[in-house]
Amino acid sequence: MLRYLRENTGNWIIKIFLGIIVIVFVFLGVGSFGSKRNNSIATINDEPITMNEYQQAYKTIVEQMRARFGKNLNDDILKALNVKQQALDSLIEQKLVLAQADKLKINISDEELQQSLLSIKAFQRDGKFNLDQYKKVLSLNSLNSEVFEQDQINSLRLQKVRNMVLSTVAVSDIEARNWYLFQNTKMAVDYLLFDPNDYSDIHPDEEQINNFYTENKDNYKSDPKIKAAYLKFSPEDYKDNLLITETSIKEYYEQHINEFKVPQKVEARHILIKVAEDAEEEKVKAAEKKAQQVYEMAVKKEQNFEELAKQYSEGPSKETGGYLGVFEKKAMVKPFADKAFSMKADEISKPVRTMFGWHIIKLMSKIDASTQTVEKASGKIRKALEQQELQNFAYDKAGEAFDAVIDGDDFEQVALIANKKIVKTKEFNLAGEGLDIADNRGFASTAFELSLDNISDVKQFGESYYLIKVIQKIEPAVQDFNLVKDNVIKELTAKFQKEQAKKDAQQSVAKAIDSKNLDELAKEYPEKFKSTKLFTRNEAIEGVGNSLKFNEAGFTLNQNNKIYPKIIETQVGFCVIGFKELKIPDESEVTKDLKKIKDEINWKKQAQSYQAWLSELKERSEINYDPSILN
Repeated sequence: MLRYLRENTGNWIIKIFLGIIVIVFVFLGVGSFGSKRNNSIATINDEPITMNEYQQAYKTIVEQMRARFGKNLNDDILKALNVKQQALDSLIEQKLVLAQADKLKINISDEELQQSLLSIKAFQRDGKFNLDQYKKVLSLNSLNSEVFEQDQINSLRLQKVRNMVLSTVAVSDIEARNWYLFQNTKMAVDYLLFDPNDYSDIHPDEEQINNFYTENKDNYKSDPKIKAAYLKFSPEDYKDNLLITETSIKEYYEQHINEFKVPQKVEARHILIKVAEDAEEEKVKAAEKKAQQVYEMAVKKEQNFEELAKQYSEGPSKETGGYLGVFEKKAMVKPFADKAFSMKADEISKPVRTMFGWHIIKLMSKIDASTQTVEKASGKIRKALEQQELQNFAYDKAGEAFDAVIDGDDFEQVALIANKKIVKTKEFNLAGEGLDIADNRGFASTAFELSLDNISDVKQFGESYYLIKVIQKIEPAVQDFNLVKDNVIKELTAKFQKEQAKKDAQQSVAKAIDSKNLDELAKEYPEKFKSTKLFTRNEAIEGVGNSLKFNEAGFTLNQNNKIYPKIIETQVGFCVIGFKELKIPDESEVTKDLKKIKDEINWKKQAQSYQAWLSELKERSEINYDPSILN
C-alpha cells in the first residue's frame, strides 16, 4: 500500500514535502489509505465527502503548518491543534457554502476566472502571467488545468457568498469610540502582596510530614516506564546510492532561481546623534541642530568623516569611525536604508531621522544586484540535492520495512528484510529520560502511545526514520518514603505557606474594607505594599504578571469605591487591591485613529458574523460523518 503510494507519487512531493507526507501518512493511519479512498466518509444534506477530499484538505492544513512551525512540526502539535477536525470542518463548511451558492445562482464568468489566474504570482514571469509557467507549475504539482481551474471557481464562488453575508456588517462612530475607550482606558492600583515564599519560618514537623505522605501516596508514584526496540534508517547509510546529475542540478537551479539572486548592497559609515523616538519636540530639535552642525563639518573637503564619527557619534560603531560594513537594504531601518540606497558613492547625506536618532550617512561603495550562475551555485545545489536524495532513500527503506509489517511479518523478520539491526533501549519515561535518540521526548511520546508488542508506523526523529516496538511496560508504583521525603517536605511546606499567606490576605482585606483604604495596612506591612504602573484591561502587569482577575478587579474601582472586597490570587501570591488612578484617553486620540479603529472592529465583526451564519447553516443541515476518521 505505502509502496504503491511511493511509486505513484511524483518525485517533487518527496523532495519538497517529504516531512509533510510522512506526517500525513502516519497521522491519518494505515487504515485510511485502503478501500476507503473514494468512499464517503461524511455526508452533508446527502452530498458526500470522499476520503480523497479529506486527505487533500488535511494535507493542505499540514502544509500551512509546516510553513509556520518548520522542523518543529510533529504528531503532538497536529493532535493538539486538532488538525483532523479542522480538515473535516473545512470540507463541511465548503460543501454547505457551495450549496448556498447554487441556491443563489452565483456563478463565475470566464473573465473572472481569467483575472484570478492572471493575478497568481506563481504563474508569472517578470510580473506578468506566463502560460508556460502556468503549465509548468501545474505539472510539477501533478495537477491538470481542469481540476485546478474548478478549484479556483469554487474559491471565487465561496468568496462571493461570504461577501454577500458580510455586506450588511457596519461599525458606527459611537461603537468605535466606546470600543476604543474600553480598550485604552488605563488603571493604576495600590496593592498588598502576600507571597507564600515570604513565609520562610514555616517548618512542618515529622508527624505532619509522615501524615501528608500517607494521605497523598498516589502523588509519589514512580513514572510509568517502558522498554522499546527499534529499527533506525539514517540518510548517511545510503551514500553509496547517490547519483546527482548535471540535469537535476540545472532543473533545481531553474526552479529555485530566487535562491541565487544576490540583492544590491552598500558599504557605509554613519554618525549618530541619539534622541528617543518618543522624545519631546525640544529634545528632537536640539539633536537635529547638533546633527546639522556635524553634517556641515563633514561636507568640508579637509574633514575626515571617520575621525568626525569617532569624535561626535553616539552609536556603537563610534570606535570604528562609524563603519557599518556591507549590508542589504532590509538589514537597516527603513528611513536609513531608503536614504543610503539612494545615494552615490562618496556622497554624505543630510541628517536622517530614525527611531535611534539623527544619522549623517557617508556612502563608501555600491554593489549591484546579481544572480549567481548555475556553475557557481552547483556545489550548493549538489549538496542540497544529495541531502534530499539521502532523505528519500532513508524514508523509502523505512517505508518498505513498514510494508512488511502490514504484510504480517514480525519485527525480527522485518529487520532481516531491511538488513537492519534491532536496537533495544533501556527503560525510559515519557520525558525520554533514559534514551539516547536525536529527539528523546518525541521518541518517548510515540512509544508511550503504542500497545505492548505493537509496531509503530514510520516516524522521523532528527534526520532519521524509525520503526518502534514496545517490548515491556513498567507500571508506576508508590515510592519508598525515604526516596521522596525531600519532595514531601517541600510540597507540604509550600502548602502551609500558601494557607498562611491566604489567611493573612483575607484578614487584611477585611481591615481595608472597614477603613476604606490601604493606608493603615501599608504602615503595618510596608514590605508588602506595592503600586502598579498604568495598565489596560488585557495587559500583563509588572510584578504581578498575566492575571485577568487582577486587571478586572482593578477596573471595578474608583474614587468612591477604593477597595476590592475579595483577595485576588495571582501567580506571585494573594493580593489586596486598592484604587490609585484612572486615565481615560483624550477625545482627540479617538478622533485621530477613528478609521483605523472602525476597520479593526469591522474585521472582528465580520469574522463573528460569518461564523454565526455558518453555525446557523449547520444547524439547519443534516451532517453525518464517520467518527473513526478522527481517531
